Amino acid sequence: MAWDIRTDAAQKTLWIAGELTIFSVLDIRGRLLEALSAADDIEVDLGEVTEIDTAGLQLMLLAKRKAGKTVRFRHHSDEVMRLVDLANVGHLLGDPLLIKAN
Repeated sequence: MAWDIRTDAAQKTLWIAGELTIFSVLDIRGRLLEALSAADDIEVDLGEVTEIDTAGLQLMLLAKRKAGKTVRFRHHSDEVMRLVDLANVGHLLGDPLLIKAN
């Protein structure tokens, strides 16, 4: 149940590391909304997400729809990519999903 959020000095980028699951989304949601209130737009780096479930995916979709600001997700981890693909919601996120070369 470990997770961490970091932001840069200008509050323009938010990094989520660890779990983005039902056990952490309430806390992460608060930090995400706090970061959104401090900036007109924000990028959320998902490269260090080690586990995600449908609650985490719902938080991503909520941020995109309800923020009233620009929210871009980037550097999707393999775990995030798998769930986005499984749920077939890439088109709802509206961000480029880059497939890593092996």
